[in-house]
Amino acid sequence: MKYKETIRGSPAATASTVDNAFPDGESVGPYAFVKQGRLVVWHRPEGPYPVVVPCPGVRLIVNGRECTQPTPVSMKDTVRVETVEERREGSWSVSVSSDGLQAILRTRPAVVVHRELPDLPPARVLQLKVVEREERFPPLTWDELLRELSRLGINYGVDWEACFRVTSCAEEEVVIARGIPAEPGKDSRVELLFSSNSKVPVPAGENEAVDFRERYVFTSVEAGDVLAVKHPPEPGRPGTSVKGEVIVPPSPRDFILSVGEGAVLTRDGDRAVAARPGRPVASRWRNLVKVSVLPELVHDGDVDLASGNIVFKGDILIAGNVAEGMVVEAGGNVRVGGLVSGARVQATGSVLVGRNILSSIVIAGGAPAFLQIMLPQVHTLAAGLQEMTMAIRQLLGHPAFKQGDLKRGIGPLVKLLLEGKFRHLPAAASTFKKQVETMPPGMVAEGLEEFIREIERALVRSPLAVRDLREIETLARRAGEWEQAFASPPSAESDVVASSVHNSTVVATGDVLVVGSGCYNSRIQAGKKVTVSGVFRGGEIQAGGDVHVGELGSRGGATTRVVTGPAAVVTVGYAFENASIVVGGRVYRFDREEKGIRLWLDKEGNLRSKGIPAWEIADLPQNRR
Repeated sequence: MKYKETIRGSPAATASTVDNAFPDGESVGPYAFVKQGRLVVWHRPEGPYPVVVPCPGVRLIVNGRECTQPTPVSMKDTVRVETVEERREGSWSVSVSSDGLQAILRTRPAVVVHRELPDLPPARVLQLKVVEREERFPPLTWDELLRELSRLGINYGVDWEACFRVTSCAEEEVVIARGIPAEPGKDSRVELLFSSNSKVPVPAGENEAVDFRERYVFTSVEAGDVLAVKHPPEPGRPGTSVKGEVIVPPSPRDFILSVGEGAVLTRDGDRAVAARPGRPVASRWRNLVKVSVLPELVHDGDVDLASGNIVFKGDILIAGNVAEGMVVEAGGNVRVGGLVSGARVQATGSVLVGRNILSSIVIAGGAPAFLQIMLPQVHTLAAGLQEMTMAIRQLLGHPAFKQGDLKRGIGPLVKLLLEGKFRHLPAAASTFKKQVETMPPGMVAEGLEEFIREIERALVRSPLAVRDLREIETLARRAGEWEQAFASPPSAESDVVASSVHNSTVVATGDVLVVGSGCYNSRIQAGKKVTVSGVFRGGEIQAGGDVHVGELGSRGGATTRVVTGPAAVVTVGYAFENASIVVGGRVYRFDREEKGIRLWLDKEGNLRSKGIPAWEIADLPQNRR
């Protein structure tokens, strides 16, 4: 800052003027004081003399010489005290912010400091003082500001009202022009439509009992499920600087949606779709998001209360055992490295159990395998009840029929029809009931058992209790619905392979292969072949194809039976008494122990048997071990 000083003098004081002002000055000794801007001095002629101390802003001149230190003065001296005025130059500037969105005027006003000598009381040593007063002036003019705006090229968003502050005498910063900032666009993003966790905990309500077997849901998808959606980037909006320049917004970030195995992209590339069932996974590297569907869920360890049940839409590999009370359901194949004990394992594909199946239910191929077996009975009931409905309606409308005979309901008419034209319906209902009762626990569809009770009541136990035609119409409609549900296409042939089976039910739409010691008190049902390398003691084998059993029945006489279709061949290495084999409805019961026998139906439907040679017995699976 530059300063400019100006000097304003004050007249000198003499002793004679003091005498008039202080008549008793002799009694108080030497002194000096300031009054109305004048320095007054008094002392005895022989001294001593008062001392005057200068201060900043004041020039003390004694006898023509400026004194900067404390100086004794006498009444004979020529003393001048001059105050110094000071001028501080102002400053101003206009700058543009680094982003070009603001023009800022910074001002510091010009200042003139006026100083005056105040009245000071008499003192032997007089310390001079000054009173300062500032006067401020604007540092620039309006024309100077306009020339600066033009020089800097500032021509957009000028705040003229703010510019008028050039007349302000305050030190401040004022934004005198504002641009319009650019609006950034939105980055593209990939939205995953599945959980990134392989298993998600199932939250339990505050008052709900916790079922540790259902504590997790394993993330899986079906073929055709949408896995991810790419949302495209949205461009931003340009802005304008205070110089009128266009501010280009930053380009939004774009992501690339890619697919790996088990997934495909839609034609526009904005959606990833599962091409097969399995476990969805996603990986990200820089701006690339890749989505895949792994065909197999690998579970290291046992399936127990710690892991919870496993329900997965693809294949499942279990390294350990499936513990008691647990459930494993797969949309693909299931491989169990250990044993299955007191559990249920169900797969749309095949099931491979490395060790034993104990007191469990293992199903390969899903529920349709059962439903297909029951379909003929359901069809008979649906068609028969529909026909019976029309027959009852015709009879009720015939003029020869006396309505008064049915005051207590149409039960007598229903019973009459069941004893005549529709006598096959009670038998079909009973057979259907037995088939459902033989289904493994947990496989009976909801409402099926209630339907069976109703149809048994109306057709078997209490036909006379039927009140009106609507009961029969309802049963006919429900039978048709079950027929439609049971007529679903059967699943592909799926197999079950295990080491041994104990007190269990094993069902497969394909083959069942027991490669270990054999089966005990179990039920085996296969759409194709059944091969038991070891023994089959107690229980039943139902097979759509050939059956090979190493040893059938037991010496204790446990009920053991093999049931196959008419085209099947049953081969038994050794059979005990009371074991039986049914081929195409023809029964062969062993009344003694037999070794090496093969049974089949000839072209006339007669059951034929023959012994198999010793080399073939030796070549049976159980003897090859």
